[in-house]
Amino acid sequence: MDNLFSAVVNKDMTWEMSHFHFHDPYEILFVTRGTCSFLLESEMVRADRGTILLIRSGLLHMSTSLPDEEYVRYIINFNPAVLKEFSSPETDLLAAFDSRPPAIFLEEEEIEGVEMLFRSCESRGREYGSDLRRNLAFLELLIRLGEMSRQPLRRHHEGEGTADKNYRRVKPIIDYILENPAEALSLEEISDMFFYNKHYLCRIFKSATGISVGKYITSVRIQYAARFLRQGYSVQEAGEMAGFKNNSNFISTFRKVMEVSPGQYRQRFRMNFEQL
Repeated sequence: MDNLFSAVVNKDMTWEMSHFHFHDPYEILFVTRGTCSFLLESEMVRADRGTILLIRSGLLHMSTSLPDEEYVRYIINFNPAVLKEFSSPETDLLAAFDSRPPAIFLEEEEIEGVEMLFRSCESRGREYGSDLRRNLAFLELLIRLGEMSRQPLRRHHEGEGTADKNYRRVKPIIDYILENPAEALSLEEISDMFFYNKHYLCRIFKSATGISVGKYITSVRIQYAARFLRQGYSVQEAGEMAGFKNNSNFISTFRKVMEVSPGQYRQRFRMNFEQL
């Protein structure tokens, strides 16, 4: 049995992706320390200790860690095709990746056991049997995640830090932007709608998510536009439906955020992921 996956543990005091990206392998990301704000497509997920993110092939995502604490996470990447021979009618090893949102929030008493599996996957040992033990730990991890994903909704238990309180304050705004990307979404209009001083809103939104209100609005619109492009709409149609009033502005913004043009994105996605 060849090695089924790659695994690393990454540690950063500050972390920020400059643009959205997507990739062929599936990815499992497990946060053990710190807090990070993830945009998965247009959905924002706040990931702190005990959060597991499940990222499918082609899923657009970007992340930014919140300051003042080291951000530590395990990352496992694998080709989903290699798991077909290990799955069965009763046990689909990729079942957890159908979770919505694509995240599992562990209780504190669950973290140690799950982290032990991640640690075994990341082990660099070369002694007799170590490769098989790593693969077995990986399969056991997928089974555990599948079991957890079938349980009733696992709510995110937030702490009582300033960033946690601010996140609860701005969550209705996040939801509104997510549900209404094509509406007028200036900072002034949002501040008035939710009865906040705009300067105060900017401060608490940045504290809670790691990004500005304006960047989140742009990100959501880009994600909607990317979805429309995948569905076959023209570049101009996708931009208008996602809330961009000017086609040239949409193209330049999309290229800046995604590092490819809208047309190139649509072509690449169709070539790589249409059959997945």
